[in-house]
Amino acid sequence: MINYNEKRNSPRMPIDCDLRYSVVGDDRDFEGKVINLSDKGILFTSRHKIEVGSLLTLVLTANQAKTPPMHATVKVTRVINQRVQYEVACIIRTKFD
Repeated sequence: MINYNEKRNSPRMPIDCDLRYSVVGDDRDFEGKVINLSDKGILFTSRHKIEVGSLLTLVLTANQAKTPPMHATVKVTRVINQRVQYEVACIIRTKFD
């Protein structure tokens, strides 16, 4: 059931974990911090500006050793400059091991 505050079909869950990402076609790796995650999307912060429409490969690393890392390809849909860092919203295109 969808409540008043959450109208998405796939509700986002707050999550506190690190992620490593790279822009497809670029060998450099960058670090970020996950804010929330759903079945279809992710919101994270980064100190590096990313262009809307960029494709990223990312690896989420949970703080618990029992939880395996999540690997995914995502498309950037929104970037908000928060002065010291950027808030990056993405649609998850593919999850893989």
